[in-house]
Amino acid sequence: MYRFILRRLLQMLLVLLGTVTILFIVIYVIVPGDAAEVILGTRATPETLASLRHELGLDQPIWTQYGIYLWNLAHLDLGTSYSLNRDVASVIGDHLPATAYLAFSALALELFFGVGWGIYLAWRKSVGLEMFSSVLGAVLLAVPVFFLGLVLQRIFGGWLHILPISGLGGWNPANVIMPAVTLAAAQAVIIAAVMKTSLSDEMGKPYMLAARAKGMTERQVLLRHGMRNAIGPVATLLAIDLGILLGGAVITEIVFAWPGLGRTMFFAARARDVPLVIGTVLVLVVIFVVVNTFADIAYKLLDPRVRLGEERHG
Repeated sequence: MYRFILRRLLQMLLVLLGTVTILFIVIYVIVPGDAAEVILGTRATPETLASLRHELGLDQPIWTQYGIYLWNLAHLDLGTSYSLNRDVASVIGDHLPATAYLAFSALALELFFGVGWGIYLAWRKSVGLEMFSSVLGAVLLAVPVFFLGLVLQRIFGGWLHILPISGLGGWNPANVIMPAVTLAAAQAVIIAAVMKTSLSDEMGKPYMLAARAKGMTERQVLLRHGMRNAIGPVATLLAIDLGILLGGAVITEIVFAWPGLGRTMFFAARARDVPLVIGTVLVLVVIFVVVNTFADIAYKLLDPRVRLGEERHG
C-alpha cells in the first residue's frame, strides 16, 4: 500500500509538471495576444502596454517566466491574478466551496438514483424496464450538457417558476437542484447499468444459492449478500466521477452562472490570466489524482480478492 501511494505521488508530480508545461506553451505560443492587451484594451498606447508587460514580467523570455513560476510553485506560491490583482490561492479558496457543493450534490443524486435504479433492475429482471433504461441512457448521453441545462431552466424556471434559474442564491438548496441534475443525469444511468450488471453477475453464484436455501427472501439475499460484492465497481466509478465533478463542471457552471472553479477558470482563460488559469488547473488536477488514489485504495479494501491477488503474485 505504501508503494502504491508513493507511485501515485510521483505520478501526480509528473502530471503537474506536464500540465504547467502544456499550459505555458498553449497560452504563450499558440494563443495570440497577451494579458496586457486584454487588461488595458485595444486603445492602450504602446508605452502603457510596455510598462504593464514589464510590471507583470511578460517582457521576459518564456523559459525565464516558466522557470520563475516553477520556482514559486515549489514554494507553494501560485502567484497573483492579473485580472483580479489578488493572490491566486485566495481566489481559488473563494470559489472551491461552490464547486464542492455542486459536485457532492450531483454525486448524491448519482448514488441515490443510479444505485437504486440498478438494484431495482437486477431485482425485477424485466426486459421492458431494461429497454426503457437503455433508451433513456442513450438519450441522456447524446444530449449535450448545456442543452439539458437550458431545457431544465426553461421548464422549471421559465414555465413553472418553481426553481431558481441561476446563481448560488446564498447557498439556497433550491438553487443547486437544476445544476446537480444536469451533471448527474447521464452518469446516473451509467452507474445504474454497472450496478445492475455487477449485481446480476453475483445473483447466480453459489453463495447466493446457499443463502436462498437457508430460507432468505430474494430481497434479503440481494441486499445482504449481493450488494457487498457488487458495490466495488460502482464505488470506484463514483469516486472517479467525484474527482471529475470537483475538477470543475465548466459548461454547467457557465450555464447556471454558478460561482465555482470551472466558471472562474473559463473567464480567467478569456482574460489570459496565466497565474489564475494555471493555478486553478493545478488545484483541479491535484484533487482529481487524490480522489482517484483514494478510490483505488477503497476498492482494494472493499474487494478482498484484489488484495489477495496482489499478494499471491507478489
